[in-house]
Amino acid sequence: MNRTALLLCFLSLVASAQGPAGASAPAAPAPAPTPAATQTPKAADPKASAEDDEDEDKDDNDDDNAAPSSAAAQQTPPAREDAPCLADDEDEADSEVLGALRLSINGENRELSDVRLEGLERLPEPLVRKLARIPVRGPLSPEQAAILLQRLARTGLFAKVSPTVKLTEGATPVLVVTLEEQPYVTGVDLEGLRPDELRDVQEELFRLPPLSDNDDDDDNDDDNGSHDDTVRVRVETDRGRVHLVARKCPSPYPSRELLASYEHGQFHPGFVWRGMSGVLERAQDEVRDEGYQLASLDAALTPEGRLVVRVDQGTVEEVEVQGVDEDVAARVREVLGIKPGDVLLRSDLRRAADRLGTEMPFLSLRDVETSPEPATRFVEEREEGGVRHYRPVTEEKRHKRQKHWDEEVELSWHDWARKWHHRKEDAITTRGRRVVVHVRPRGASFDADLIPMHTQVTGFAPGLSGSVKLWDVRNRMHLGLDAALTIPLRWGGQRIPGDPEQTSFQRRLNWLAGAKLQVPLLRLSEVGVQFYDFTDTFDRWRIGAIDSYIYSALLNRPDSEYFRRKGYTGFATWRLGRQWVLGAEYRRDTYDSLKSFAPPFSLFRRDSAPFPNSPVDDGRMTSVVGRLEYASDAGRAENVGSLFRSPELSLLRHDWEWPEHSAVRSLLTVEVGNPALGGGDEDFRFWKVVSDSVLYVNTGHHDGLRLRVRLAGGEDLPLQKQEALGGWSALRGYGFKEFRGNASLLASAEYRCGFFGVFTDVGTVHRGETGWMDPKLGVGAQFYFGDSVHLTVAWRTDERATFAPEARLLFIRPF
Repeated sequence: MNRTALLLCFLSLVASAQGPAGASAPAAPAPAPTPAATQTPKAADPKASAEDDEDEDKDDNDDDNAAPSSAAAQQTPPAREDAPCLADDEDEADSEVLGALRLSINGENRELSDVRLEGLERLPEPLVRKLARIPVRGPLSPEQAAILLQRLARTGLFAKVSPTVKLTEGATPVLVVTLEEQPYVTGVDLEGLRPDELRDVQEELFRLPPLSDNDDDDDNDDDNGSHDDTVRVRVETDRGRVHLVARKCPSPYPSRELLASYEHGQFHPGFVWRGMSGVLERAQDEVRDEGYQLASLDAALTPEGRLVVRVDQGTVEEVEVQGVDEDVAARVREVLGIKPGDVLLRSDLRRAADRLGTEMPFLSLRDVETSPEPATRFVEEREEGGVRHYRPVTEEKRHKRQKHWDEEVELSWHDWARKWHHRKEDAITTRGRRVVVHVRPRGASFDADLIPMHTQVTGFAPGLSGSVKLWDVRNRMHLGLDAALTIPLRWGGQRIPGDPEQTSFQRRLNWLAGAKLQVPLLRLSEVGVQFYDFTDTFDRWRIGAIDSYIYSALLNRPDSEYFRRKGYTGFATWRLGRQWVLGAEYRRDTYDSLKSFAPPFSLFRRDSAPFPNSPVDDGRMTSVVGRLEYASDAGRAENVGSLFRSPELSLLRHDWEWPEHSAVRSLLTVEVGNPALGGGDEDFRFWKVVSDSVLYVNTGHHDGLRLRVRLAGGEDLPLQKQEALGGWSALRGYGFKEFRGNASLLASAEYRCGFFGVFTDVGTVHRGETGWMDPKLGVGAQFYFGDSVHLTVAWRTDERATFAPEARLLFIRPF
């Protein structure tokens, strides 16, 4: 039972059980008085304080400091309906402020006729009476007296509110309230913080009450003993109904001029609103929000009102790894880079998690279900000289008593949000001064993706790709399995006129299967083999697969030429550090030309001619491919390799998105075809080199310059290996593969500013005996919807230029 309820019970008991008592009637024994709390020290300059109080008393225009008028003295005492929130059970904060009820029974039982305030030092009594709406004279019922006491407690100006009801013979009962004012602070010193961190902590130290009850001040949510916005759920057992009642509880906020605060970095002396413990708790939370995960603080308040706050940034005592054997745990601690004696920052934990994921992908960090962390509160200790010390103590979470199910229950959205937010903790946690890392061996990981394939040579061919990886916790060898399957559907009656055999050939299943090993000891990111029989293209450096499928289905313009490729590929890829990749491949493929179906299978332009899919040189080709790649912003070690491998595309999985920092990405491949490598056709003797480099120069968040240079060419190239410029990402503004030859040079420059960018492309093609053609220039603009999704408009600038641009909404950037 809380203290306000005690007041009501004792007063009711006295009123009902005690009859009129004469002078000779024995007085009821009074409870032993509780020792009064030590009084708040006065300011360093009592004279100045007295003058300030005198000035406040003389200011008749100040509503907060004006003495109660005669009308106020006769005002009707508050009833339950005047303050319904104050008539309810007091909250936990009030129970700490309100002292135990003391009754002095000596005489007749009568109504309360007066409320006397004792213990005030700095605060003038008229101001306190006006703030808590305490009348000068009664009568007061016990319920009205309880409401007044709660108003006093909720002003936030008092560290202790101790009520005593005095009943003397021949006199009316009087309610005597002994008040202990909150500490008065004249200055603040913060030690242990950098200058750039002081301002944020200062703003969190002393919070002010809202200007009005309707003022939504989120900063005060954590300090308010009760939440203003609540929902009451009332369950009626007789009818089984649920009532939701929203209410706003007014609070007797004091004038901000009375309270200690910071404004624009300048300290204003005053009382500590709602106590020093909340002030220091907020400061400690803010220091931890600054990134110091293990920070703590203590404080001292001198008799002159000088508050000295000392911040301990906190150092790591131990790093504990849970979930793996000690030999693996030792490697985890080494990779984390967090050592005993280090000051732990939140950024250190993020970087440690990234390093662990990069260098030890065979382990997975796991979230842990934990109970809420114990609360930290500051306790006050007083010395003989008047100095007050505040030190943090950890206390267990307080359990509220469970109410019967048919009673009223207060539900706070703030509490719900907090419980949801703390439902799980990160995999790297702190316990005291220890860092605890929760890991576990990574089991088999499975990944699956839909393939919404649509081409003019297969029609709609949906499918599925998937991969399985089996991890070794000792990091010796990891096995991966890959597979893909697409099924051409016979929708729309598409066929190749006069050639049913070719039509059936192009409707065959497309499949791929492969296996590979990762051997970290040898720096082998992958070594394996793939077998396949599927519809392929070498145009993915121009336009992403999903964009090609979409515009094939919509407009009969896939901007990709396809062929059938059947055979196998053996490959090995080494990761030389984080930025460098070295690879080799052996290919033994059989190529077949494909033709576009008629009529075109697309939503629009179905009456147009079929998309011209150029033929390839049919036959068996054997070749070897060597590659060297560099990416200054390369990601995790296992993100190497591709399901559909191509000499024109990188094996690093970064999707060519705009990086967060300036970066360089470069690809160099050399392919040599020769029948002596494995029995290919004599016609396939060639070599080809592809060099594709991009430089990103960031000038701000999503602002910067992108420069690209691509050079490709060779000798005796088969048709499917020849170069061509024109189309998206390959000389924008011009027609798809408008310029063909055995070599090409493409340069692009783009400046991006937020969601908007402008670009220019310059390209030329070498046409055998005729040599290099005159360079072609394309210009345009892009509107970004994220890093990859962008709307592009482009114009050609030659003699065939028009006012109307080419435009595409693209979802993948291939470079």
